[in-house]
Amino acid sequence: MKAFFELSRENDKLLYCKENENDNCNPHFHANIEVNFVLKGEMEASINGNTQVITEGCVSVADSYDTHYYQTPKNSKSLLLVIPADISLNILPKDTTFASPFMNACPRSKTIADAIYKLLEFNGSKDSMIAKGYIYVVIGCLIEQIGLKSRNLGSNSADLIRNILIYLEKNYLNDLTVKDLATHFGYHKDYLSRLINSKLGCGFNYYLNFLRARHAAALIRETNQSLTEISYQSGFQSFRTFNRAFQSFYEVTPYEYKRQCRPHSDADMEVKKALHNID
Repeated sequence: MKAFFELSRENDKLLYCKENENDNCNPHFHANIEVNFVLKGEMEASINGNTQVITEGCVSVADSYDTHYYQTPKNSKSLLLVIPADISLNILPKDTTFASPFMNACPRSKTIADAIYKLLEFNGSKDSMIAKGYIYVVIGCLIEQIGLKSRNLGSNSADLIRNILIYLEKNYLNDLTVKDLATHFGYHKDYLSRLINSKLGCGFNYYLNFLRARHAAALIRETNQSLTEISYQSGFQSFRTFNRAFQSFYEVTPYEYKRQCRPHSDADMEVKKALHNID
């Protein structure tokens, strides 16, 4: 079964933590680190084609853009922790990943389980220093038990698309084209365009605009900046492009989104000025 890019998981930067029974999911990948801890029973976990049955006290960990899925043959109870991309892309040393996607049951298993249980109360939260502390406990235990290795920078398509997505996550605010991407990675732009369409199910510009719109949405929620300022700080070259792209992802205009998030703001006046400037 072909893995799908979980674009919806990219749309927020919120912590996701849940206790599951008989968890199953199709192959997928995203920017986040995904940790699955088995409490009871057994699960079949697959990370980048490496498949293993994990039992009580065992952990699977999918790094950013690793293709992964879970199946429960009979019964299982597990804890799922999805660490937001803005944390996950900075939590490991540069160009490293976990030496193995699996950790066997060990004395650190209880420490990991206790930390994830603590994180359940922070499900859906963002920027909590307490939650980040527990996240570092989980990742620290995993590194201690399974170690780190250099990230494979090979040229096969799975490695390449993973490196492209990491690069875009770190550089989407810059002025970027698929030609720039091709120059950086040393491939023809037509090849990269086909690869991105094939692996992500969308084009380069669509995904780039998605990253920028996501950034803009966060600025709208969290700052008092004008929509015009936000559009340019999010990498858009014009307010018109920003307005159109934002609406395509959030199904409301930036103005309407701001009114929903900040109903007592001066959005009415600023959007009239912005719309006047693009006419």
